[in-house]
Amino acid sequence: MNIFTIFQNDLIYHDFQPLYQMGEHRTLYAYEGLLRNKYNENPESVFQSAMKANILYKLDTLSISKALENFSKNGLKDCKLFLNIYITTILHPSFHTYFYNLMKKHPDIEGRLVLEINESSAEELWQNPLLKSSLSELKQFGVWYAIDDFGQGTSSIKKSIEYEPEIIKLDRYFAMNLAQDTKKQRFLSFFSKFYGSDTVIVLEGIETEQDMQVAKDIGITIGQGFYLGRPSQLLA
Repeated sequence: MNIFTIFQNDLIYHDFQPLYQMGEHRTLYAYEGLLRNKYNENPESVFQSAMKANILYKLDTLSISKALENFSKNGLKDCKLFLNIYITTILHPSFHTYFYNLMKKHPDIEGRLVLEINESSAEELWQNPLLKSSLSELKQFGVWYAIDDFGQGTSSIKKSIEYEPEIIKLDRYFAMNLAQDTKKQRFLSFFSKFYGSDTVIVLEGIETEQDMQVAKDIGITIGQGFYLGRPSQLLA
């Protein structure tokens, strides 16, 4: 696929995967918008191609705009929307003007948008002093942000303390065989107690009822994964 054809044709869309509160009665908490393309290429490869072609900002903002448009059309008013974003997009000089106009177009999303930043992003980007101020500026729209794939990078705890995200999404590694892995259970128990009520903890990659139940027993309240709901173009 020629990466530039994305901007000439309607080649990208989003699937939406639900996140649930895993209480006694499972309730919908949010949807995550996942970029897809009509060539069925790996989304990560598409973004890597955009990065090499120096059009990552253009693709990232196009993805965010299209996801919000689709989400708004479905009329969901009572749940949050999680969208992935690159740190370089947040730091781009045009981003805040773009975002202000986006919020004017979709006022119904105010207070419900969560921007996911990948924890394993380059360390120098996390250390850019403009990042904290840029994230703070988004607060006027009620934007939350999440550290995604927590546990992949080498300084996860440090980032969570310094940036105080509203949400931490634990990497799917921690959900795999959780019911049988006592070390993962001890870690998640410590993690849940450490962050307490200060941060919402989401466990990604839940694929069995047993793993979900253990996560609940440990104290993890929000889950995401194929067992709870697969990505779909149609929101229900």
